Amino acid sequence: METKVIKSSNKKVLLSIIGCLVFVILGILFIVVPHIFITRLINNTLLIQFIGLVAVFFFGFILIIMVKKRLFDKNMGIIVNEEGIIDNSSFVGVGLIKWDDIISIEKSNVASVNFLFIKVKNPEGYINISNGIKSKLLKANYRSYGTPISISSNFVYCNFTQLEDMILSSFEKYRMNK
Repeated sequence: METKVIKSSNKKVLLSIIGCLVFVILGILFIVVPHIFITRLINNTLLIQFIGLVAVFFFGFILIIMVKKRLFDKNMGIIVNEEGIIDNSSFVGVGLIKWDDIISIEKSNVASVNFLFIKVKNPEGYINISNGIKSKLLKANYRSYGTPISISSNFVYCNFTQLEDMILSSFEKYRMNK
């Protein structure tokens, strides 16, 4: 039994946390001192405050999720073995995806980020086992891409090509053994 493990990248996670923190701070500044952000394009302080509020809520939520996952989830990363792919690489990681359940794996680029979209026989099974917000994100993935499961190399210690090669070669190997 061969097991391949890709651990989460502390550097990538830390950079994402810092980026979220910067946007939260900017959002707070937009709310507290909107007049210093007035430009020819946007000269309405209420609009600037609204943008700040949206930034604080959106990036604040992501920041809380990332810090919580980093501090309390010691199993972050991706594991590939003869049973399937265990995706715990992001907030929307679904855990074990069995080889028997996988129909196909497709590479796609969304907003300059490469993803592996894993089409499965029972997508609702992955959507319904998740908590509220995660379930909504998985449903949105399903509506947009035909599968709730998307894996990227954003938070793991490898590049996308290495991730793609490992998952596709394992899929071919273990699919043939079934």
